[in-house]
Amino acid sequence: MRSRERVALALRHQKPDRPPFNFWMDRRLMAQYAARFGADYRVTHFGADVAESFPGFDWPSAPGEDLDGMRWHTAPLVQRLAEMLEPGFPWPDPASDAVYAPIRADRARLPGTAIFVDIAGPFTVLHGIRLLQNLFFDLYDCPDVLAKVVARMSDIYAAVTERVVQLDIDAVYLMDDLCSTTGLIFSPRVVREYIFSCYERPIQIAHAAGLPVLMHSDGAVMSILDDVVALGFDGVNPLQPHLNDLSQFVARYGARLALYGGLDSCSLIPDGTPEQIRRHVQEVYQVAGRSGGLIFSTHDLPLGIPEANVWAMVNAIEGLG
Repeated sequence: MRSRERVALALRHQKPDRPPFNFWMDRRLMAQYAARFGADYRVTHFGADVAESFPGFDWPSAPGEDLDGMRWHTAPLVQRLAEMLEPGFPWPDPASDAVYAPIRADRARLPGTAIFVDIAGPFTVLHGIRLLQNLFFDLYDCPDVLAKVVARMSDIYAAVTERVVQLDIDAVYLMDDLCSTTGLIFSPRVVREYIFSCYERPIQIAHAAGLPVLMHSDGAVMSILDDVVALGFDGVNPLQPHLNDLSQFVARYGARLALYGGLDSCSLIPDGTPEQIRRHVQEVYQVAGRSGGLIFSTHDLPLGIPEANVWAMVNAIEGLG
């Protein structure tokens, strides 16, 4: 069975020949693997079924520095939120063909692989422009300005999605880290009004084109999944098992939301023995994947993970056929 078919069945909550999979790593480790095995190493070397493709535009972003494999913003791009509404602010152009060229290139290189198009959500973008501490003040000091900024962003998301769904892709993937290890970073009202409002049209556009839509947020996400279902999302990532109850997720949402994730990247996979990793993979499969609806994936595997552990994870998944 080809990867695209395998992923499509899983997203429809049907059972493929084996669960499809993908994985993410510390960006420094990803660079090392890419240097050794090529840019598409997860597919070409490890046999992953999903490739995540990014539109070729960058939202405006604050200055920063790279440290420990991450980009850390050091100062806001604009001193006042209202500057984002002034003439000359560098909004991305969703009509530019250059935005979609990387996705076409990924499809040409990986014809049999499922491609999810990753689109950074409004919280991620605004944090990169204003920084989190200033964004908290903006919510109280100028909510009317924030509403206008979000409306402008919503138009861009809709325009990008309208063009993305015309490409040969398998899912739209909206990404925002809305939760910490204990729950939502903002109140439910703020999330609904300023973040989820930007998701409504992209979800409608994708569904009209017959494509599923997945949502990414790290952290403890169970408290927002009623809203995720109401919005029409078809799946969630990564549902980190040390922060979320996988059995509760399946009982409450398993018939409506596919799981793209489920694997413990904090301890079991990086630090476990091959037998512990195999048992963990089987346990996640028994809870969430026996009838479909599961695409195995990890959050970021840490820099020091032995390659043998990565292979142990991959072999355990492939052994579930």
